[in-house]
This record gives sequence, structure tokens and C-alpha cells, in this order.
Amino acid sequence: MHQTHFETADWAKMTAQVTVSIIMANYCAQTYVGAAIASVLRQTMPDFELIIADDASTDGSVSVIRDWMARDSRIVLIETAENQGAAPARNRALDVAQGEWVAVMDSDDLLHPDRLRRMLEAARALDAQMVADDMVFFSDTPNAAGRTLLQPMDLSAPRAFDVTDLISSDLANAPLPPLGYIKPLILRAAIGKLRYDERLVIAEDFDFYLRLLQSGTQAFLLPDPMYLYRRHSASLSYRLSEDALEKMLEAQERFARDADRALHPLLSRRAALLTHMRAFAALVAMLKARRWACAIGQMGRRPRLVFDLLRSFKERGLRRSGDQPERCRMTLGLGADKEPRASMSFPTPPLPGAAWARPVAPAAAALSRLAAAHSLEVTAYGAVGLWALWLLPDWASAQVELAPDDRAGAELPRPDIIGPNGRGVI
Repeated sequence: MHQTHFETADWAKMTAQVTVSIIMANYCAQTYVGAAIASVLRQTMPDFELIIADDASTDGSVSVIRDWMARDSRIVLIETAENQGAAPARNRALDVAQGEWVAVMDSDDLLHPDRLRRMLEAARALDAQMVADDMVFFSDTPNAAGRTLLQPMDLSAPRAFDVTDLISSDLANAPLPPLGYIKPLILRAAIGKLRYDERLVIAEDFDFYLRLLQSGTQAFLLPDPMYLYRRHSASLSYRLSEDALEKMLEAQERFARDADRALHPLLSRRAALLTHMRAFAALVAMLKARRWACAIGQMGRRPRLVFDLLRSFKERGLRRSGDQPERCRMTLGLGADKEPRASMSFPTPPLPGAAWARPVAPAAAALSRLAAAHSLEVTAYGAVGLWALWLLPDWASAQVELAPDDRAGAELPRPDIIGPNGRGVI
């Protein structure tokens, strides 16, 4: 029996109905968790609870979380005495969630302030039980920034997706980007008693979505780029282990027993891919242990591993060459063409769930790329410029020019306190 401790500024909140429960697993994210919490508290839709399940962090994460709890009673902290992994942490948060909807977030990421409102209204407009927006990848390393998850799909309107799409997205030469990365908003009634598989140490999200979609959950992808996904040294250097891949194979075997037979060809292809990845993980372990004869034998049995190894060396070289140089200052105008500053137009956000005038992912990716390479001094013009401003993970300074009657802009927070870490402070 694992000891779990609940902590909240207002225990009555634990039994009160709210619209959205945001569940956040945290482990040793002291550097980032404060910014993640701040981005939640900036939401234009205030009817939420933020449930943070700390997984026995050994840094100062819990102190940071408690400092934020003292400022806002909507934050709930769940602590455990033993590190158990992301899946158990998310399950602990799900078990106490009171919201009609559940949103998933990592403790090192950021949310656009209009995210919950737009996702909730889109879900209702589409009669969906699950909606997932686009993710903007950002980083201090330029090579790791400058793109979005759904950018290859060229979306300008919501797109329904199902269990077939999810599996297809996780294959070699996939026709879709890897949808296991999404951080959706899900109707809690659709989740029911479903929980994350605690045997998985990686890909627990994919497995959870797989079972959720198999149950008939109506799901849509949204073109709106409102989840900012941080790519840092720990996430960039992570490598799957043999044991983790074996557990992924076992989870798929359990799913396949009751899956529609029409899915079996796709599942077989994914199993073959996971088996190959497990063989590569074994090869890496052999090389690290200097078991040269075993490594040569492994490559002889699976010649494709040689190409995988060369690609791995190339990717490692790119990561090292992508170290962040000193960022030069850049003056940027958002939402209007203004001279002499560099300027960037941005499509006007439509009503939630409606189509954009053009795909918005390229503009969001460009902002991420600029933020990785420059220390930005930004002026946001009008509501569109202000909406785009919050897609930047940070800035050196920011100011906003809004017309007095600009109601859309008035709903968004303004960057009132600007410092070297950008994005202001609540």
C-alpha cells in the first residue's frame, strides 16, 4: 500500500463540481513547474481545478507548488512517499477529479491563456467527447524548436480521428504525425473507470487514448496551436529501454485480444516496429557494455540496425551542434505591418470549432523559431496580435496596443510584469 497525501487550500473544493479538472503529474520539475502553473491560472475560463500529483520529487518542486497554492485555492496537491511513475501519478489525479471535463498537462509545459475556453466551446460545438489542439514545440535549442505536432496535416478546420488514425500515426513512414503526443480535453463521463496502465513507463498516453477511442469516444483534432510543449535536455536525450519496449508490446497484446479484427493488420505492423526498436535498444546496451561480439551478432541478424545506429549518431551530432548561442535582440510587431520593426501577420482566430482562414501551424512554428533564436522585444497590435503573443514561450519585453472598444482583446491577459524570464507573473 502506497501512502498518499492530499493537500488543498480549500478542502471544500475537493467535492465541488467544476467544469474542467486539469491533471498534472510532476517529478523534479522545480525549474519549470511554476511557469506551468502560472499559464494555467491565466486561463480566460476560470472554472477549473488544477490537480498536481507529485511523484516523490527530490528537488524543490513541492515548495514551488505550495507557494502557488497559497495564492489560489483551485490548486490541489497530491503527494506520495514513493516514486511510482507518470501513469500512477495521473491515475491518482483522475481518481479525485471533479470536473465535467479532464485536461491533461505536463509540469514543464505551457498553455495559451485562451486554451480551455476555446477547447471547451469547440467540443460542445462539434458534439465531441474528446478534442486535442495542436502542440507548439519550443526550446532554448533552435534545432528542437520551430515546428508544431500537427503541422504536416496542414489543418485549417477540425478533423475527426479514431482508433485507426491513432495506430496508423505510430507506424514507420506514418501518414499522420504521432498522435500519442496529444494533450486532449476529455469528457470525464467518457473516461469512466478507465485508467492509465501503471505497468507502462513510457507511451502510457498512447495506450490510454487507444482504449478510450476503441470504446467509441468521438474525438476531433483542432488546428488551434494552444499547447506549448517544452523540449529540453532530458526530453531530447531520452532513449527507450528494452524493458520499456517489452512492456509496450505486452500492452498492445492485451489490447489486441478484444480489438476489432479490422485493426489487427495495423497492430501487427506496430508490433513489428516495436520488436525492431527493442532489438535496437538491446544493441545500444551491448555497445555501452562493450560486448562487441554480441553487438556484431545482433547487427548480423538484423542488418537494418546498422542504419538505425548511423542515424542515431547523426541525430546526436545535430543535438550537440544545436546548442543555444547567445541570442541577439530582435524587435517584432505582431498583428500588423509596422515599420521599421520586423512584423508578422497572424490569422484571426475563428469561433471555437470553426475553420481558420488558412492553416495556422506555420505561423505558430515561426514564432517558436524566432523565440529560440532571439531575445524578443514584442509589440502586439490588437486582439489578434495579443492572441499571437501568448504563443511565444518567452520574451525580453512586451507591450500591447488595443483599441478601447476591442472586446476580444480585453478578454485576454496582458503581459503586465515583464522580466528576463518573460511571460510575466501573476
